[in-house]
Amino acid sequence: MRVQLRATVGRTARAIALLVVAGGSARAADANDTKSSSGGTPLTTKASTEVSGYADSDHVTVLTPSIAARIGDDVEGWSVGGRYLVDVVSAASVDIVSTASAQWHEVRHAGSADATARFGDVTPTITGIISSEPDYFSVAGGATLALDVLDKNLTPFVGLSYGDDQVGRTDLPRQYWREKQTVSAQLGATFVVDRSTIASLQADGIVESGYLAKPYRYVPLFSAAQAVTIQPGASIAQVNSARLDVRPAEQVPNARHRFALTGRLAHRFDQSTLRIDERAYADSWGLLASTTELRLLVDVGRRWTVWPHARFHVQNDVTFWQRAYVAPTGAGGAIGVPALRTGDRELSALSTATAGGGVRFLLVDDLRQPWSIVFEVDGSYTRYFDALYISERAAIFSTLAVETQF
Repeated sequence: MRVQLRATVGRTARAIALLVVAGGSARAADANDTKSSSGGTPLTTKASTEVSGYADSDHVTVLTPSIAARIGDDVEGWSVGGRYLVDVVSAASVDIVSTASAQWHEVRHAGSADATARFGDVTPTITGIISSEPDYFSVAGGATLALDVLDKNLTPFVGLSYGDDQVGRTDLPRQYWREKQTVSAQLGATFVVDRSTIASLQADGIVESGYLAKPYRYVPLFSAAQAVTIQPGASIAQVNSARLDVRPAEQVPNARHRFALTGRLAHRFDQSTLRIDERAYADSWGLLASTTELRLLVDVGRRWTVWPHARFHVQNDVTFWQRAYVAPTGAGGAIGVPALRTGDRELSALSTATAGGGVRFLLVDDLRQPWSIVFEVDGSYTRYFDALYISERAAIFSTLAVETQF
């Protein structure tokens, strides 16, 4: 059983490919212990129940209970797993308040399943995800193929996935919802550098098309004279006193091409493991970003593992970003609307620093049925350099877990 409190923001069903690499101390069991008395290999079953939570200074909270199960044979190299979660979101963020809306609540249901099997040196994996909420429905599926070469010192892999999303509003009949499609491809390799070091390199390409805006987001417009008076972090009152009466819905390009290159290096020392990740990102909207992450896992005795963690992200803004959009004026003084406009500050120039740490305690000194307690806490600070309403956001998230397998 696993109980966990952790940060989670956003729709996980839209993240079609997810790679999680866990670090920590490893102890090898004797090969004779992996076989049952009948000569076969025992199945490994893992089950978990988890509660995730997130809160930030913009009055957004997320509570996510979930259950998961997995069964497989580590020797034969196959496994099947599934997961179900519920997101309970409560928000009174500045974006909601600025539209004179009340506090917003929403519940999302999501489920995923995956299966992996090894055939000699070839390991295929298939994944499926489905997500539903009052104004959004998403289905995604994908497959990855990995190949062990050079005595398993090199493992190249390739993946492809597709997702279809339907986007609407709670007050809009389903037949009027808009669609969004996502196609992604991954190409990379994991390789053994030496007996203590493993590295990986992965390239991702993602093509999004269809309706990419947010149906609830409206963008304030200003005259040219008033726009120059609107400074970063301008309050709701300042914006409302200067903006024009017209407030059109957000409109962004109907296609976005994303590219990312991620490198990972993990090195095992005598009593610790250091992991470094670096991700470079670019897309067709002109956004460039860099994300650096470090984690050091230290063994303290036989049962304790502690780790500090740090992450830094920085990006510029998209090419059509404006802090204060100017309404064009046509013949006869008619007020127009900019062709592209957004109020999503996550598309503006920003930086985010995250720091924290965690601890794991092994309750039972039996690797065949391990029980452990995990506690982790992280805090983050985001600085927005050219956005309305807020210039900074602080968030805290933590993990409390009890883990076992049988």
